[in-house]
Amino acid sequence: MKLDLLQFTLPRNWLLFIFAYLFWIIAAVYYIFPYLHLRLRVRKKDITIMVLGDLGHSPRMTYHALSLANQGYQVNLCGYVNSELLETVMEHELIDVYEISAVANKHMLPFVFFTPYKIVVQIFQLWTLLRELQGSQYYMMQNPPSMPLLAVLTVYLRVCSPNSHLIIDWHNLNYTILNLRFNNVNHPLVRLLRTYERLLARFAWLNITVSDHLKKDLSREFGLRRSTLVTFHDRPGPQFCPLESPEARDKVLDHEIFAGIADIRARRIIVSATSFTPDEDFQILLQALKRYDDNDNEQTPLLALITGKGPLRAQFLAEVDALGLLEKVVVRNKWLSTEDYPRVLAVADLAVSLHTSLSGIDLPMKIVDFFGVGVPVVTLSFPAISELVKDGVNGLVVPGVRAAYEELYECILQIFGSAKLLQTLKSGAMKESERRWDDNWNAVLRPIFVEPEKTEESE
Repeated sequence: MKLDLLQFTLPRNWLLFIFAYLFWIIAAVYYIFPYLHLRLRVRKKDITIMVLGDLGHSPRMTYHALSLANQGYQVNLCGYVNSELLETVMEHELIDVYEISAVANKHMLPFVFFTPYKIVVQIFQLWTLLRELQGSQYYMMQNPPSMPLLAVLTVYLRVCSPNSHLIIDWHNLNYTILNLRFNNVNHPLVRLLRTYERLLARFAWLNITVSDHLKKDLSREFGLRRSTLVTFHDRPGPQFCPLESPEARDKVLDHEIFAGIADIRARRIIVSATSFTPDEDFQILLQALKRYDDNDNEQTPLLALITGKGPLRAQFLAEVDALGLLEKVVVRNKWLSTEDYPRVLAVADLAVSLHTSLSGIDLPMKIVDFFGVGVPVVTLSFPAISELVKDGVNGLVVPGVRAAYEELYECILQIFGSAKLLQTLKSGAMKESERRWDDNWNAVLRPIFVEPEKTEESE
């Protein structure tokens, strides 16, 4: 009886097993077949640029998109669309923008639970998008963030598009950003992310860096081949340019951000831009301004204009309120549109950068913007800053010997107390404004992207 039961059930179970097995084989073949069919086909002069961040706050990547499109590349620009993009990007006939939906922590999950969930969701998002954009000659990504974009692109190109090339545009090291949370480079997650970046970066065909310091670090610490590394320093886009006349400055001073400020044209204007993140300590600037206000000597009144928004903005505004009413200094914060931002920067007499650089080897794009409109900069010191700010030439570098706010205060006092020094720094900043993005891109990156195409056509 037992034997009869086995003889009856075994064939039925095997039939179900075989059916399920065949079903998954057919489904897998159906899903993968487009890749197998197209994996060796690449569209020349087609590039996909991917950013796991807001494209409106990723000027370097949008500038890359414009430069490549102006060289005849079809550009697929992918990222979050949380803010306004440049009009030249939106209207360019060779640039298509693909929105990646940000994964929000709606249920306020702890970091250890939300992060794995976010990574899994983004893997599916990115893979689906890559299926739609398959066949690009180049795939360029911004780093950071690298998780999970670097892994997804590496696997996709190795398996589904082996004739395409991976390009990483290095703005910083992702593991140093994560270390801001743990403040321990030996934390297991920080070490894991460093290993992840180091191993997968070796699959890149080209590594573009924002500084020479970063280029050297990738060669020394990550073991990347020097032949794959190129430094491309940021330069301002065409919308960042000095004001042409005093009349143009007066017109900008009629902007609503300056409304209600007494004797605005008699004040020196200090500007700073920020995303209000923990790597910028605005207490340094506020304490320096308080020190300036407390000085008994007769000094020029100031307007300190802080542009931007971010997670610590509310805390900053509370700290401004805590200062009370200052006699010589007015502090204002406002988020400016893409159109207004460069024009408002251009009326400033001095810019302040509080970027401290978590790695010491990145460079802040905002200083490039300040120079673009011809405004000298006072900046905190870190290893790579000398590649951008020349102390005493186009700005001053806070020495970092004593309390930062004291040294910043002294720099402000020194600059506004000496018309000669201010003019020297202004001249240096104006000279920097002549070094434009297009000129630099054509000199450094155009030969990589355009000259090979001409060579192939001639052959």
